[in-house]
Amino acid sequence: MDKLPDLGIDYTARASIGLTKRIPSAYVRLGSKFHPREQPARQVMVPEFMIAHVPVMVSQYQVFMQSGGPDEREWWSEQGWAWRQGEIDGWGRSKRSHPDGWNKQKHHAHHPVTGVTWYEAEAYCNWIRATKAVAARLPREEEWERAARGEDTRPFPWGEEFQATYTNTLETDQNRVVDVGKMTGDQSPFGIYDMAGNVQEWTLSPYAPLPDEAFPNAPLYAVRGGSYNDTAFGARTTYRRGYPAGYFYPFLGFRIAIGIK
Repeated sequence: MDKLPDLGIDYTARASIGLTKRIPSAYVRLGSKFHPREQPARQVMVPEFMIAHVPVMVSQYQVFMQSGGPDEREWWSEQGWAWRQGEIDGWGRSKRSHPDGWNKQKHHAHHPVTGVTWYEAEAYCNWIRATKAVAARLPREEEWERAARGEDTRPFPWGEEFQATYTNTLETDQNRVVDVGKMTGDQSPFGIYDMAGNVQEWTLSPYAPLPDEAFPNAPLYAVRGGSYNDTAFGARTTYRRGYPAGYFYPFLGFRIAIGIK
């Protein structure tokens, strides 16, 4: 395995959130004119919060697995537990005790965990919340965009122009997940990595589909960030999409946010 950059991550920690960055409260401009899902552009107040500087890694999720967390009712919402018990459509997911493709993923400790539904990401955050006694959760959409853009309206975490060598998107031709933080150019003004590429990320925010978008009759949640399966257009800080909570993909993961009272 290639040597990882020194990002301040404790790769051996148990039940670890990893390094977090404090994002100060501010009025920020969200959205853009470039896609209907990003409209209207608007200004909102985003309260102070903290966010993990990389997505949740396989090694971190494996601790959840080893603790028996996925089998414990207390970490799941009512609907999440119904999904876990097979009472809600799994869209081809036969085993719900571990992320899709887990047998291969667990050999890549520093990859972001993928193949997780929104329900699984929620359960993991609830487990971290109790284990670490912090207000852990998924980031809200406005928090995610604030963390990715900084103090201005830049379309990419690093600035105005897309740089194919900075991030893991289709343009780099890797066609797979890589270790978190490996693409060191993919860094926001707050020092947060992998917000343009590598994996898309679940958020806490419900998604309201456009009139011409067809979805199954299921809870929908917003997803942010680009992935190795996205072009530069999908890697922009304002780009957004929605998936049913029970969907899972090999290019879809999540990161942790921490609310501050």
